[in-house]
Amino acid sequence: MNYEESIEWLNTIPLSFDRNNKNYEFKLDGIKAFLSHLDNPHSKLKIIHVGGTNGKGSTCSVISSILQESGYEIGAFTSPHIKDYRERIRIGKNFIEKNFILEFIRNNNLKIEELGLTYFEISFAMAVDYFVTKKVDYAILEVGLGGRLDATNVVDPVTSVITNIGYDHKEFLGNSLEEIAMEKAGIIKYNVPVVVGEEKEKLQDLIKIEANKKSASIYFSRLNKEYKSDMSGPFIQKNISLALKALDILKLGIAKKDIQKGILNIKENTKIYGRWDLVRIKPKIIFDTGHNISALKISLSELKDYSKVVFGTLEKKDQIDIIKILPTNFRYYFCPVKSDRSMSVYKIDNEASKMGLKYTIHENINDALNIAIKDSDENDTVLVTGSTFLFSDLY
Repeated sequence: MNYEESIEWLNTIPLSFDRNNKNYEFKLDGIKAFLSHLDNPHSKLKIIHVGGTNGKGSTCSVISSILQESGYEIGAFTSPHIKDYRERIRIGKNFIEKNFILEFIRNNNLKIEELGLTYFEISFAMAVDYFVTKKVDYAILEVGLGGRLDATNVVDPVTSVITNIGYDHKEFLGNSLEEIAMEKAGIIKYNVPVVVGEEKEKLQDLIKIEANKKSASIYFSRLNKEYKSDMSGPFIQKNISLALKALDILKLGIAKKDIQKGILNIKENTKIYGRWDLVRIKPKIIFDTGHNISALKISLSELKDYSKVVFGTLEKKDQIDIIKILPTNFRYYFCPVKSDRSMSVYKIDNEASKMGLKYTIHENINDALNIAIKDSDENDTVLVTGSTFLFSDLY
């Protein structure tokens, strides 16, 4: 097995549920057994654990960038990746070494198959094993799905972060924001402080109750627009504020100049892609991986009248409802995403027609974006959004 073959093998394994989103029961027995097999690397790390519905990856990157500027060696595990599997596991701006991936899979593939681990579980275990090998000062771990029964929730962090609560993955997390909030709050640990970005008072109260049960100090971040950043978009200032609060309670004595440099150099320090990423000026083209209703409502509100939107999404419970929130004064270019779980463009077509949207259907993302650009003048804005899977070819 060489590196390419090891990635091919990994890609045959279900993500965190089977390919039809059915018959998967979330539980932590398998990942606990595998981590024990690896000598529990997660227990040897200082961990910052980040959950929530939107903004997890950006918040992880802000924290990482500031700590890097302060001289710390920082490991980060985030998902999904856009261009390269190795984006998921980084130390600073450097992706995990190919040889480590190869050796990890060679040495553990039989145990992985015996335990029936998922793609996400394997990746998480690989990440913490790598971070221990490289002796990082802190490991920042992004929750994959939910919180309470996410594979990453076996860790004992120095602090937990919950960005916000919104509708996503309803088939797994629940049909109400209250149910989803309790799943997200499942990452709160006994006597471990938690920082929360959610602003809805009712949901804050639910998270407070969970924190009190576990004697966990709870902090709510307040918007801080003091610092300039190389990242933009409707969420970034909230994510910066959340990251600053998380770092503040760790009492690391970070110098203000390092905070400034960290926030100014997030992209350079972490190689984060697809978060309100301005990739062209005339016409303005923005790539954004927002993929659920709560994120898209805010993203769409940032656009001026008559903007162009290139959109494709995965098939998930109630995901077609996104079409119902699309403004009728934009023009849309719908396409499938590069995944077996892509929502059918025929399904989108049917709903868009009912809504009276102005749109065309395209075979793939490249065709959709090219036509959108041809339809635009230099003062227009084209937003590409709906799923992370849209961007691997585009980048």
